Amino acid sequence: MNHDETPPGAGAGDGPAAAGLFNSGHKAERAGLFEEARRAYEAALVESPEQHPWHYRLGCVYLKSDEPLAAELCFRRALELEPMTGSYWTNLGVSLDRQGRLDEAVQAYRKAVHTGKGTPVAFHNLGAIYAEQGRAPEAIRSFEAAIALSPDAEVYLHLGMVHYAEDDFLRALDCFERSVECDSRFARGHYFAALCLMKRGIYDRACARFELAWKLDPRLARVPFHMGVCLHKMERFEQARFSLEQALEFFPDDGRLHYQLALTYDALGRPQEARLHYSQARAARESDGTG
Repeated sequence: MNHDETPPGAGAGDGPAAAGLFNSGHKAERAGLFEEARRAYEAALVESPEQHPWHYRLGCVYLKSDEPLAAELCFRRALELEPMTGSYWTNLGVSLDRQGRLDEAVQAYRKAVHTGKGTPVAFHNLGAIYAEQGRAPEAIRSFEAAIALSPDAEVYLHLGMVHYAEDDFLRALDCFERSVECDSRFARGHYFAALCLMKRGIYDRACARFELAWKLDPRLARVPFHMGVCLHKMERFEQARFSLEQALEFFPDDGRLHYQLALTYDALGRPQEARLHYSQARAARESDGTG
């Protein structure tokens, strides 16, 4: 889950020593020196314990150090001192989220979005929770609210995935295209756009987008399988075979992949290889209980 970043602040009544400690902490935090930042923020708060922005920054350091319980305590202290700050509620939600306390996280995110105009991160994270829970309409509203505040490739992607899960491939495609408008090198945006094009039967464009996605992120190992399916649909069987054999290097026990290879070998007039892959597809189905 994302967390919210807001500029550090220094409230009224800081002593110069406390302010100096805080500034040292923020410099260390920006440099990724989180233990040094934590010590400086804690020392500053000993001098000026009522500085809610400093409690908040200390909580951010704990989040970045993957210590969500310690972060939660800092955000709660910041909220005791200043309860109407959306970023404080947002990151309290993140700290609860990371502890698996989803109901409490949702309540914190809702507080964030009802404080002023809300924060994009709170809307985004609410949408992600709703999507995981299968609450598509609420997820869509939350993602759209996040986009209205701050258009972002990741949020467009998640909104598109909700539409994709609902088999609304036209709306999903629009979201994925908008994600790559935000970031032209956003590989997952291109990948899911390609999936939508494939679902709509636009196989040549799907192949081009799959190739681009894989070039941008070679970890997208399902790309050659999907390209093989598209190439088969276009009756480019030898190219399909080559792509599917590539996919087999990553997923040697994938029943769907063996079945698609069998179909392709049949189309190439190579029945011996086709029989081999049909048998491997059956074995895979039986081993996972789907046969």
